[in-house]
Amino acid sequence: MGVSAGEVERRYANARAALERDGLDTALVCGSEYSGFEGAVTYLSGFQIVHRYAYVLLPREGEPAIVFPSEARYVGEHGTSWIDEQVFAERPGDWLADRLRGQRVGVYGLDYVMAPRDFAALECACELVNWDVAFDHARAVKSDEELESVRDSVQINTDGFHVFREAYAPGRSAAEVLAPAEELFVERGCRRLT
Repeated sequence: MGVSAGEVERRYANARAALERDGLDTALVCGSEYSGFEGAVTYLSGFQIVHRYAYVLLPREGEPAIVFPSEARYVGEHGTSWIDEQVFAERPGDWLADRLRGQRVGVYGLDYVMAPRDFAALECACELVNWDVAFDHARAVKSDEELESVRDSVQINTDGFHVFREAYAPGRSAAEVLAPAEELFVERGCRRLT
């Protein structure tokens, strides 16, 4: 299920209201396929990380950007992002430091995700504020569109469980038991997130 333009604007408005409330200039959402938080990147950009990491930059005013490390030109299907400004930076922290110099930045994933070399570049350029809880609260308020997506996801998982259960039998391999569920998940649009 795709995300409507109205839903994107609603998400940005919620995050920007939280930035305003917390006296922050910009949100920097970190996501890594290796260590997590990738769902937050998808939430703000539509992009699903399949390799390495990415950052979404959402200023309180102005257009967002999504930043990728250039050492991995492919970190996912870049065309799935609704963000126009897609940056491939040799050192993402240097690019971000130039963009964020002098600002107060709420960082989602500061303690768990941000690459150390990027942190080193940013800590001297701007004030970094751990923003994990505040961002989670901003995105906790669900729209009817999001609730419908959750219901759809739960139904896919429920159906997949029943297909798995029906395929189970003593002596069958994990591959034999899981294959029908995987087929259902892919058929229902889960792609690599099965």
